[in-house]
Amino acid sequence: MRLFKYIIFISIITAAALIYVHQQIELVKLSYEIDCKEKVLKQVLDRRAILRYNICNLESPSRLEKVLSSRNIKVSFPKRAQVVRLARAPYVKNTNMLGVSGLGERAGIFRLFDFLGGQAEAHAREK
Repeated sequence: MRLFKYIIFISIITAAALIYVHQQIELVKLSYEIDCKEKVLKQVLDRRAILRYNICNLESPSRLEKVLSSRNIKVSFPKRAQVVRLARAPYVKNTNMLGVSGLGERAGIFRLFDFLGGQAEAHAREK
């Protein structure tokens, strides 16, 4: 009976140790994955910065002027006959094209209380 208790005790200790070691191994694996993803993120952000710089450089008026002058392309303002003015699109008040009721639509008496709450608008921020 005493040997049986000893074997049970050793097996419980071994199972607890195996669970602990498994958790530590998973922790190390996850830390390597996070490290790898952070490196990829850094590379992507660096690439994004380089591409933004290139876009700004390619769109700069001084560069365009140099390219046009090197290719002997003459640029002048258009004459009135060459300019075509387009009419603005009519303002569409009903933006509910899919037939889905929007949150901004209110009926009846509840429109009276719109001045109290105002409407929130989302603005994009660029980092």
